Amino acid sequence: MNRQEFKISYSRINTYLFCPYKYKLVYLDNLHIPVSPDITFGHIIHKTLEQFHAGKDQPKDALFEHYDKSWKSNGFNDPQQIFEYYQRGIKMLENYYISFCQVKPEVLYVEKSFDANIGKYRFVGIIDRIDRHGDGTYEVMDYKTHVQSWEQERIDKDLQLSFYAYACKNIFKFNPDKISVYFLSDNRKVYTKRTKEDINNAINIALDVAEKIVIENFDPDLSKCSICDFRFKCKH
Repeated sequence: MNRQEFKISYSRINTYLFCPYKYKLVYLDNLHIPVSPDITFGHIIHKTLEQFHAGKDQPKDALFEHYDKSWKSNGFNDPQQIFEYYQRGIKMLENYYISFCQVKPEVLYVEKSFDANIGKYRFVGIIDRIDRHGDGTYEVMDYKTHVQSWEQERIDKDLQLSFYAYACKNIFKFNPDKISVYFLSDNRKVYTKRTKEDINNAINIALDVAEKIVIENFDPDLSKCSICDFRFKCKH
């Protein structure tokens, strides 16, 4: 594998850490993870909020217009399920709009991509949202659309947030004062912090995974088979 052309990302790292052989199936053999209602719904909500924040001071009606335009029915099982998810999205966005109007931060970026060098590799990613508040502080935010919120410990250890913090400091040239996960189903933010050591540890994990991918170490993790998307297709 050509090191110069290889790009590492959180999604690739997370897939490899779940199971190296799953990484091979997805990124080398080009097997697609089955589209599920939750995956489709997540994409819809992310696209809706991206379009809403792309314009300044858009009214609530515009938010729901973006929602309808972003809607896709891929992956849903039947009309009833489509209806239930659609209504869930309506409630989610209603609460989101109310909360946003109460704070009204300056939204600097939505779906902001980054491209950096770490060691011998290119590291790429997308940050859901970056805000600047009235007191001059910066907040980096990650949206989550699934029903169940995470425990604080999981958020504190989340690699993706560490990569966000790295990108802010090394690419966008500011230290995030707040790092939040916005659980949209509950309309609740959970805050976390990242130390220099946390960020360095995350980068070391990324470099270690990249090295293993380059030498094509794809030994399967058989302990994950029962919860893997490819459990019915994998030869292991």
